[in-house]
Amino acid sequence: MKTYICGHRNPDTDSVMSAYALADLRRRTGMADVEAICAGRLPAKAKWVFEHYGLTPPRVKRDVYVRVRHLIDHGVPVIEAETSLVDALRQLEASGQSSLPVRARDGSFLGMLSPAKLLNFFLTKGDVTIPTARAPLHKCAQVLNENDPVHDIRTSAIRNPHNHFPVVDEAGRLLGTVLKSAFAEEPPFRIILVDHNESEQGIPGVDEVPVIEVVDHHRIAFAATKEPIRYTADVVGSTCTLVARMYRAAGERPTREVAGVLIAGIVSDTLMFQSPTTTDADRSMCSWLEKISGESAEAVMDGMAAISSPLQSMDADQALQSDAKVYNEAGRKFMLAQIEETNLEFFHQHIEELAAAMDRAIKSNSLDFMALMVTDPVRGNSELLYRGLESVRRALPYRKGGGGILKMPGVLSRKKQLLPEIIAALG
Repeated sequence: MKTYICGHRNPDTDSVMSAYALADLRRRTGMADVEAICAGRLPAKAKWVFEHYGLTPPRVKRDVYVRVRHLIDHGVPVIEAETSLVDALRQLEASGQSSLPVRARDGSFLGMLSPAKLLNFFLTKGDVTIPTARAPLHKCAQVLNENDPVHDIRTSAIRNPHNHFPVVDEAGRLLGTVLKSAFAEEPPFRIILVDHNESEQGIPGVDEVPVIEVVDHHRIAFAATKEPIRYTADVVGSTCTLVARMYRAAGERPTREVAGVLIAGIVSDTLMFQSPTTTDADRSMCSWLEKISGESAEAVMDGMAAISSPLQSMDADQALQSDAKVYNEAGRKFMLAQIEETNLEFFHQHIEELAAAMDRAIKSNSLDFMALMVTDPVRGNSELLYRGLESVRRALPYRKGGGGILKMPGVLSRKKQLLPEIIAALG
């Protein structure tokens, strides 16, 4: 069975790197068919890391919804239109199915070959040597598209009197058959979550897929599972620190390239060990990885720092979504976004368009409020742009600056410093 490993949507560097490295570790320790994926646009800094080490980055995947194409039963044959009716009936008998789909020369779906539909044909002494396409076929009332989300059609399919359904692609070409029983089976893949454990922060569709493992360094707000799962969590500055520790616990040594990937995740999430979330474990694991990679953490951080910030390389809407998380607390839904920017003056020049983009995000996501935290890791300060529920803004302990921004001296961590203040303001 396929296993995806995925970080949160709007991924940051730590999220992408921890998924990539954990997939490598799981393959080494015996897990078959495992793939790291990226839940959204690959961050520019992450792209630089993969290019720097000559690695192929994780595939970008927008959702993990189970779709009709995942349920096609390739053991159910398709009858070609030119097949003689007698041979087609032999195929039908050998398949053990009550009917089989018939495919035209151009690949399109013609109908279902069914004995019940042929009864009158036989009674009138029909020629069983004719091509199946000329025989009376049942026109199935429900033809499924390969991209249909299963949750949208499950109920209608189960209530349908037929036991299986033809599946076509966007061009109408017949791909195969889905048996009704498939709608009651477990999804054909599963998922491991890294750098998050809240479904609202996960890749769309994660609620429909069995979660078999979590590796995270955030607060625990995970939903109940049907079966016990492996859960690795600790108070560290980076998920990559936990993955590096898991390599050592398994007696495995990452390659030079994967060690570099892990270093990138650690220094990115700890802001080169300046963030208050930094622990001795982050420093210790990074030191071990430096020896393997042959490259210093400073060199990796310098390489990523040379990449333009989202404010310079994206429009306002994209920049906001480059690292944003949705939360639900005290009956309020809100989004906290963070951007690293060593030139805060550049941020000041874009406040109006960022504020407008935040207003659009609030409306499209049905949020009560949104905050954008712009962090200068070099000087160890942040500034906050806030839109929405005014009572929360007034309760925050930050002083006002020009342009409606809030000054946050010494604040670097969204998780450990900003989020607790937001929750306190809601209380």
